[in-house]
Amino acid sequence: MNRFQNRIAAIHGRNKYRYFNDLKIMRVYDIKTDLTQESDDSIEQALWDIKESMDLPTEEIELAIESRRKVR
Repeated sequence: MNRFQNRIAAIHGRNKYRYFNDLKIMRVYDIKTDLTQESDDSIEQALWDIKESMDLPTEEIELAIESRRKVR
């Protein structure tokens, strides 16, 4: 094998090593509890915090919250 083929083999080995190590990190978890109310409350609180920090009109936040409630 020449230098080029050795380099390609080294890169291939490194990528394979990284891929399998990433598989150990990437796992899918199935959460069976219903977090919709808790997450909605958190989102609503975050919207109010953004309103306070950026001095947005209250109407925009109320419209955003109402649209989230309609989507549920």
